[in-house]
Amino acid sequence: MNTMKKILIACCAYLLFSLSVSAQHDVQISQHLLSRTHYNPAAAGSSLYGNITGIARQQYVGFTGAPQTGLLNFDMLMPNTSSGIGVSVVYDKFGPLLSYNPMLNYAYHIKLGDNQHLSLGVAGGVFLRQYDASNNIYENLGDPLEDYDGAQEYLAPDANVGIEYQLENWVIGASATHIPQLFEEETVMNPTTQYYAYSRYRFEIGRYWDLTPGIAAQFDGYSVHSEINAVLHYLKLFWIGGSYRFSDVFDSESIVPMAGLQLSDYVRIGYAYDHNLSSLNNYNQGSHEIMLQLRFLYEYLPRKFLVQKEEAWKSLSMYSIPYTPFWLPFLACIHSFVQNNHH
Repeated sequence: MNTMKKILIACCAYLLFSLSVSAQHDVQISQHLLSRTHYNPAAAGSSLYGNITGIARQQYVGFTGAPQTGLLNFDMLMPNTSSGIGVSVVYDKFGPLLSYNPMLNYAYHIKLGDNQHLSLGVAGGVFLRQYDASNNIYENLGDPLEDYDGAQEYLAPDANVGIEYQLENWVIGASATHIPQLFEEETVMNPTTQYYAYSRYRFEIGRYWDLTPGIAAQFDGYSVHSEINAVLHYLKLFWIGGSYRFSDVFDSESIVPMAGLQLSDYVRIGYAYDHNLSSLNNYNQGSHEIMLQLRFLYEYLPRKFLVQKEEAWKSLSMYSIPYTPFWLPFLACIHSFVQNNHH
């Protein structure tokens, strides 16, 4: 009986510690390379297209109260300027904690030379977190000091900053989120300041394939969460890839296969599956994430500007070259087949 009680106490302590750490850690998005303005405002307006991106994520399927995350990003280039604007809204629910983080993003893009750009970004908004204890399950309801049905709320201004440098097929960026939290006392209700760094490079493999490997890291004040990723895409029609994530403190290794399809010039869909490599994988069915991205061209820009901008950004923004009709490769194969049989 004593052994069983120790195991229960250890499990409860682990869950409480995980709740505290997750509450202070930014949301985890596997397909962040496709839409990163929620953690780096410098990326706003850095594409030939305006983008509206929605991502839904269900983590640790099979766990009651497991994290559920929603992300909505919008960004575009402002008319006749070098400025990008955007809006990011992050929703996150984990057990009794519910968080909202709406932000307005602004970026200024500086041309340093041929195919060279330096982007500086800033974002402002609010961070709201609510704690609802009414659905918690207690073993003993007799403690007069415990508010079993109580609720707490935290609301504060929020700010992010970021920078990106882009040269030919290479991009490197860094950012910091929740800047005002540097000056607040740390609690479960407020987030900690997070620091990001990432880099990726695009290789052309033959005529139809591109390979984009990258690395990324996030520091939350306690641990460094690192990622190695790579994406292979074909004719801007579809992409497949994966990530390997690990931490310097927690047993949180995972592999993340992902795939996506470009349905047209203006619609993309993507899916990612997180497979945890730790013992936690024995108690859940992994994490699922879906992405829908809608894109639009800047009709107010002259064609000459669009061509120049495309040449400047196409090697830097993933999948930014205009869409190739999905039937074109199949038509080429049929034509080749007919020619060979004819001879």
